[in-house]
Amino acid sequence: MPIQLSEREIGFDPAAIGFPSIGGCRAIVLVTATGLFGFHLSGTSSAQKEQNFAQFVTGHPQGGAAAKRSLYIAARVGGNSQHTNSGECCAEIKKYAAALGYNGPTYWADLSNVNGISAYVYFDGVGNNTCVISTRTWSDPTDAVAGNKSAYAAGPDRAMAIGGAPAQTYNNSLSVAGLTAIYPTKFPA
Repeated sequence: MPIQLSEREIGFDPAAIGFPSIGGCRAIVLVTATGLFGFHLSGTSSAQKEQNFAQFVTGHPQGGAAAKRSLYIAARVGGNSQHTNSGECCAEIKKYAAALGYNGPTYWADLSNVNGISAYVYFDGVGNNTCVISTRTWSDPTDAVAGNKSAYAAGPDRAMAIGGAPAQTYNNSLSVAGLTAIYPTKFPA
């Protein structure tokens, strides 16, 4: 089962990454030759957050020398004050690309049409080259329950980008039922 990244969390999974409750947050995924690196970006982006994500990728056993293939951001236009149009999403992901030393294709998955105030976003790696992105409405009464959480345990495949770790984080029991594919838009180079 894939890793689930809660707010402010960075992680790696060789095959797939889930992002619980993306409303004003952004789901960022870098596809490499060895798997997927993700960042659940909450709040205002900053140079420190960009660098912390890049340092996690560079310092990870599967990331340092791995070829970087594609970079994605999934966000809701109007989800927060920084994203009132697609150009602002493009500008934000370009900053992460620069921090990562990445100059390949970048994509945006628009979550604006997902019902509800937030979405569960799921990135499924395809051939360590690209991703299939799917989403469904996030439901606190169904998803944010004790059975879907476990004690937070930092390790080589997960870390906090900034701030202290939560007592609990989402585990692999989140349902992927009802996911619908979203087709990302490629940003200009």
